[in-house]
Amino acid sequence: MTDPDSRLGRRTVLALGAGAALTPWPALAPSLTPWPTTAQARPRPAGPDWGGLAASLTGPLLRPGSAEYEQARLPRNLRYAPQARPEAIARCANSADVAECVRFARRFGIRFAARSGGHCYAGWSSDTPLVVDLAGLNTVLVDGDQAELGPGTPLMTAYAELARHGVTVPAGTCPTVGLAGLALGGGHGVTSRAYGLTCDSVIGAEVVLADGRVVRCDAERDPELFWALRGAGNGNFGVVTSLRVRTHPAVDCTIFQYSWDWPDAGRALTEWQRWAFTAPDRLWSNFHVWARPDGASVDAGGVLLGGSDELRALIAPLLAATGRTTSAQVVTRPYLDSMLAYTGCRDVASCLRTGSQAFAAGSHFFDAFLPEQGVGELLRFAAQRGPAAGVLSFTALGGAVNRVPADATAFVHRGSVLLSQYFAGRPADLDPAPLTRWVADAHRTMAPYSNGHAYQNYRDPGLADWRTAYYGTNLPRLERAKAAYDPDRVFDFPQAL
Repeated sequence: MTDPDSRLGRRTVLALGAGAALTPWPALAPSLTPWPTTAQARPRPAGPDWGGLAASLTGPLLRPGSAEYEQARLPRNLRYAPQARPEAIARCANSADVAECVRFARRFGIRFAARSGGHCYAGWSSDTPLVVDLAGLNTVLVDGDQAELGPGTPLMTAYAELARHGVTVPAGTCPTVGLAGLALGGGHGVTSRAYGLTCDSVIGAEVVLADGRVVRCDAERDPELFWALRGAGNGNFGVVTSLRVRTHPAVDCTIFQYSWDWPDAGRALTEWQRWAFTAPDRLWSNFHVWARPDGASVDAGGVLLGGSDELRALIAPLLAATGRTTSAQVVTRPYLDSMLAYTGCRDVASCLRTGSQAFAAGSHFFDAFLPEQGVGELLRFAAQRGPAAGVLSFTALGGAVNRVPADATAFVHRGSVLLSQYFAGRPADLDPAPLTRWVADAHRTMAPYSNGHAYQNYRDPGLADWRTAYYGTNLPRLERAKAAYDPDRVFDFPQAL
């Protein structure tokens, strides 16, 4: 899922339909009526008929014992690799395969999870008896200002194909995250202040429902399902097998990064948060507080949809207020080259080979800038040297993100000025316990200054009141949608609605 922007994140210590025009979608299914609240009792089969499922699929069904299975079972967060041993992984080739898997799981009463890129922070898309792998649903079809995207399309692959047509979608900087996982939870990224969240550009979806039916929804057909998918769609209402999105111009970008000495860190963060939030919408920025065993450091970076002269003019007040920087980088490049550079990749192929690691993460939204006391507590926490390497990352919001009403989509976090992510990673063969403790301590340190909400794409298994934290005032409406579209909880996981 977006859009982590720290360089320590998942990407570093971690057949496209080229040029084909979109054809009109077939007539959408009639609006659904709520299902009965109680399923008819019926005998349950003795055990899953994996052979029968394999025979019914176009794509392969991977079972334990094969080399391909061993590679496919691993989540991006290797902290959860030991329990990621599904009985089968269905490499779906189309929506019919997905529907067959849903009906199979329902018939045999087994848990399953849909996986677009395997980036679920908590590993929940890889630890069920059946994993419905959507990586093969990776087409990118462009027609003017719209595109149809497969749910398993890696983000950098989508960027590259869209850029061939001079367009893009607002999204993050993790190159291997699957498009559906990103979009259905919101989707923060480098053009969000200019173009909105990823989910704000979604104008339609093809979905496999709990009974195996394949439907298409948009603002007019099944509008309640369409509303719920945009911000709460991961694992709650159905399996999305295609997204129709509105595209935006892929213009030249200026990427930048500045760093400061540690004694200047407090002033830098204080001034940065006000500067970044009030900057023009075409500028997106984040601030990193790095906590490493050998010491702490800070830097700020970002992307401007524009040239380097404009960037230097915009950032001059920040630099004047914060004093001397220890390093500065400013580079203007075409859109795709900028995305590659920002993620540290030479080319698209190398981006898709990024490795995995064990990590823990948490998040907060903030409705007000961090006061002096909060900045001080944050920096004192980061300066405590421990066994885990971590980053406390702050992204400035505002712009197009905040102009959307909180109830226009299921993504409720529309009034915040900052989004934080607390991320700690280390090699998978080391004890992960220090990661969990560090993130929990970071979360506890910053909680008094937050609004209590958290980003649903940064799944945190330790979050107590996650329903309110993720969905806020949209929760009652989402619960009604869950009762209507999945009354038997076919789609279920530890933080399912």
